[in-house]
Amino acid sequence: MVRFLALILVALSAAPVDTINAQVTPEPVKVDLDFASFAYDGSNSLVELYLAVDAASLEFAQSENLLRASLPLNVAITRGTDVDLEGTTVDSVWQDSLSLDFVLSDTSGLQEGQYFVHQIRSTVPPGEYRIEVEVPANDDEMRAPLLLQRDLVVPDFSDQSLVGLSDLTLATSIERSDDRESQFYKNGLSVRPNANQLFGNTLKNIFYYVEAYNLAAATGGDDYVSLVYISEANTASPEGGLQKRSQRPAQSPDVIVGSFDISTLPSGSYFLKVALLNMDNEALVEQGRKFFVYNPSVQRELPLAAEVTFETSEFASMSEEEVDLAYDRIDIITTQQERRRARATKDLDGRRRYLMDFWHKRDPNPGTLSNEFRDEFYQRIQFANERYSTGFSEGWQTDRGRIIVKHGVPGNVEPHLYDRDKVPHEIWEYNNIPGEGQAIFVFADRSGFGEFELIHSTVTGERRLSNWQTELLK
Repeated sequence: MVRFLALILVALSAAPVDTINAQVTPEPVKVDLDFASFAYDGSNSLVELYLAVDAASLEFAQSENLLRASLPLNVAITRGTDVDLEGTTVDSVWQDSLSLDFVLSDTSGLQEGQYFVHQIRSTVPPGEYRIEVEVPANDDEMRAPLLLQRDLVVPDFSDQSLVGLSDLTLATSIERSDDRESQFYKNGLSVRPNANQLFGNTLKNIFYYVEAYNLAAATGGDDYVSLVYISEANTASPEGGLQKRSQRPAQSPDVIVGSFDISTLPSGSYFLKVALLNMDNEALVEQGRKFFVYNPSVQRELPLAAEVTFETSEFASMSEEEVDLAYDRIDIITTQQERRRARATKDLDGRRRYLMDFWHKRDPNPGTLSNEFRDEFYQRIQFANERYSTGFSEGWQTDRGRIIVKHGVPGNVEPHLYDRDKVPHEIWEYNNIPGEGQAIFVFADRSGFGEFELIHSTVTGERRLSNWQTELLK
């Protein structure tokens, strides 16, 4: 069923966009995807999908003194464990096709960091799933296709003997509402989600919504305490002044909403955490959600003695699994000499120290608490995972993801997904790779299953084929 829907435009920053549709080569529209699960009935849970569409990445056309754009979407929730290795069928528990209609009065609505927000609801049984959101290429090939995939675990909230918490919804606003026809209406409130979890700058407040279930059985009908607070991603203690504690009656469901002013938080990664406690201050259930703050005008205060030793660093407490994953990821940018040292270091504590030294050598500003190089590295990991994850590999493990992590986003992407006589392929162009200058990477889906492998590059150490054009022929 195709539906045309009006959406809400949310401003996240105010950097001007000079022209409409200034992109010369086809690029996918920029879409962020988030989700949350809630109790529904004895056999199903409610899943909400949150979409944020970057206004400046849409293709607008003049129509009757207005700017109009439409975006077709194919949305599906599929079984996370039922993967067809032949690639011919998908076990979808829910799917829909829709077209989002965007209307602006003038170009003032096209600001970098402004998003149209849309919400989709569906009921599914508890279980493990995968969410797929596809934006197909348009007919004039001015928009490249986009496929977003996220793994989803839908809890079973039906057990009345267990206290449950829904997923946390992070929002740009929450206010009372009687408009039951609104896509954002929920339990007498209008909750406008923030699908990219980015706050700060012009979004000075973070709003939260969460539902608590089955409290009476755990509390014996007594009151309970909700504790909501914000902490930095690498610490467990609440940020000063960003903590709310309240005593509440044990009703089910109980809707917990609120907000925090995060205008004084420095840029970085944070968690919003909710803990439900009985009257003896014992934890009943906890839930957390990561978000990001961008406040360029807020300077992080450093203590006079800011030196971090290994014993006080985050590396000292890393588990063996965390160390193994970190080793795998940094191998993308590790030198041969570092790789030899890594292989020679066998004990866990030594490997932790190696990681600390690895990042310390690359820290452009050792006198600050943040390591900008490391932050950029993990931002690229996240970008690669969002764009290139498959049913078999995380995005950073794919050839395209590896190149993104190592060299950043290319200056130009030349997609060839529907050439009649060639397999689907992409040619990435970089204007200046240090030590290499201009460079290209050619990725091809020779299997037909969406696995784009690197078949040629002009960069030293990468695969190089003199006849790479021939490799593209069907």
